[in-house]
Amino acid sequence: MAGKEKKYMDKEQNHLNPERTMRYAVFSIRNSLENGISYRRSFIVLKNGYGMIVRFTRLEDYAGIYSGRTYKPLQADPEPKLHFICGMLNYVIVEHGRRLGVKHVFDITKPMLEEYFNSYAMTEKPDGGYHKESTVETCIAVVTAFMANLSRKFGGFMKVKREELYVEKTIRLHTGKLEVRHIPDFQATGIFEESDGPFRDMPSRVMEILIPMAKKYAPDIAFGIALQAFAGMRAGEVCNVRQECSQYGPGLRFVEIGGQVRRIEIDLTREYKLRSDTKDTGNIKKHRKQGVYPDFINVFMEMYEFHKKYLKSVDFEDEYAPMFVNANGLAMSYETYRRKFKALINDHLRPWLINSTDPEFRLYGQMLYENNLGTHAMRHWFTVQLVLRGEDIANIQFWRGDKSPDSAFHYLQNKGDLVRELKITADRLITALIDIGGEMDDE
Repeated sequence: MAGKEKKYMDKEQNHLNPERTMRYAVFSIRNSLENGISYRRSFIVLKNGYGMIVRFTRLEDYAGIYSGRTYKPLQADPEPKLHFICGMLNYVIVEHGRRLGVKHVFDITKPMLEEYFNSYAMTEKPDGGYHKESTVETCIAVVTAFMANLSRKFGGFMKVKREELYVEKTIRLHTGKLEVRHIPDFQATGIFEESDGPFRDMPSRVMEILIPMAKKYAPDIAFGIALQAFAGMRAGEVCNVRQECSQYGPGLRFVEIGGQVRRIEIDLTREYKLRSDTKDTGNIKKHRKQGVYPDFINVFMEMYEFHKKYLKSVDFEDEYAPMFVNANGLAMSYETYRRKFKALINDHLRPWLINSTDPEFRLYGQMLYENNLGTHAMRHWFTVQLVLRGEDIANIQFWRGDKSPDSAFHYLQNKGDLVRELKITADRLITALIDIGGEMDDE
């Protein structure tokens, strides 16, 4: 049996040379209107073994974004969904098409989708670990909707029917209200891992060190960290901020009363073209005017004044007036911002903590060797501050700029833990100190 399997594999590998090997992939391109408003378009394409696009498929039309609606925003883009769809298409058609007898998306059946969902849930990721429950559920929802949309369009050509993809269930919302929904009729089996998710805890004491350290070692992104920590913005949104002199209108607006700044708004209502080479800088997840939380206005203004002085020392494209600039004078991209943040943590904050005489700092530095602290830690720290200050679900959703109250509800569900946020990391440090026989002085 093994010999036959190897012979089959060898035959298949010889058949699939790079020029003839085809895989589904996502291709995105950013465009802009004459007034500078930027938008992105994503497509499902076929690429050969050399990574060259061979064909545009139009399958992205069935991803379900604003389907059945009479209006679709220009900025609407299905790119996140397309990666899930391509994963299924590659598994069923490209990798297992011969075994399953599938040559076309019309040939896919419900059992094949079930097989893929279980494979997705059970397959270890390249960087270790397994897909978390919410990611698997999103994959199932997106792929099921994709197949249902195809079935609605092509009817009898499809082997899978819309009716067999969904089951009607009554669910209770977090508000207590009952609602009837059509749920994908699949259940994938995955591997549960005891995990708190990405490492993002940062004690306020460490934040007080990080901010001035950023001014010294990463002046180009120091204000970006302030936007995340004091206005709760995502890293991609930070890279969309414009200067006050922008031709598209000021990126920040201030309200002064009695000579004091009382309110600050960051304009995230649209994505604009911010680079002459038209390259993407980052995405705005929810278009809005984002406010700076009142308790942080003073420190925010200090960081903003610092950044304005920094901008006077660098070149940038006056036509676009981006708030953050890379080494070439172009608007900074999300990837560049992320790399610079990572370098700040790994090259400066972590060594400083490790060399500190304070045992808490030293052990938190050790934790940073064991865990990657990403840009999202700033937004998490911001949300924790909102909870500590007694904000309710509606206000947390507002200040975070979320589309739904789910994240705010999640934080408040764990409020009993979050009110101890300033001690959470300290508790772990104390445990570690006990394990190594150390002591901590009472303050």
